[in-house]
Amino acid sequence: MKRGCFLTTITIVTILIGASLYIGDKYGDRIVQFFKSRVIEITADSIEDYIHRIKDDAYSDSLKVLWSEVTQDAALMEMEEGLDYMSTVIKKIKFYTKDSLFTSEEFENLKEFVKK
Repeated sequence: MKRGCFLTTITIVTILIGASLYIGDKYGDRIVQFFKSRVIEITADSIEDYIHRIKDDAYSDSLKVLWSEVTQDAALMEMEEGLDYMSTVIKKIKFYTKDSLFTSEEFENLKEFVKK
């Protein structure tokens, strides 16, 4: 490697590292908040597609309303805590809807789980 190329590479890498540290320090909270909302939104959309496959009845509509409450609660939590909360609720929903039916008993169990 030529000496000029090496010095240019070191200079560019140093500037990039400094710029990223500055941006991370100054705008880090905004960046984290943006990605947090996007991750929660993508997760919510994926489970809503799953919910639409359940046979339509009164409890599937109630499940949609309950899921919107879960996403609102998760948005208020810290990122990891909110994603863990949403993933446990998703696992419960998938367990209860294996047969594409959602009964009143299953809805009440899920509702109690979300309240806790």
